[in-house]
Amino acid sequence: MLRYTDLIPVVDEKTVPGTENIAHLLSGGFDCSFDPSQEGLVFISTKSPGTAGSVRSILNGPGKPGWTLVFTTNTRGLASFVSCDCVLDWFDDARAAIHEIFDRIVPGEIVQSFR
Repeated sequence: MLRYTDLIPVVDEKTVPGTENIAHLLSGGFDCSFDPSQEGLVFISTKSPGTAGSVRSILNGPGKPGWTLVFTTNTRGLASFVSCDCVLDWFDDARAAIHEIFDRIVPGEIVQSFR
């Protein structure tokens, strides 16, 4: 499993997408669905065979300034890798998938504010 957690400072009342909006933003490129019973997780099937994942959006709250995104990719079922290079390739693909999802859901004006 690979997990990234991003805490994004949201200033100037910028609008961030909620979990339902994230599911819509990912549809078409990812097999995803919204599951409100899982605290707003959006489950995705990545482009790597045998790999799935999720993204969770946590908006501003007491003691939690900004916008938190938790990205997870993991193998589905029991994984078997034939070499260490295959494991490294899996992590590279998982990282790329998380970055692609980040690019699809984080509004451009927020990304620009990082620069």
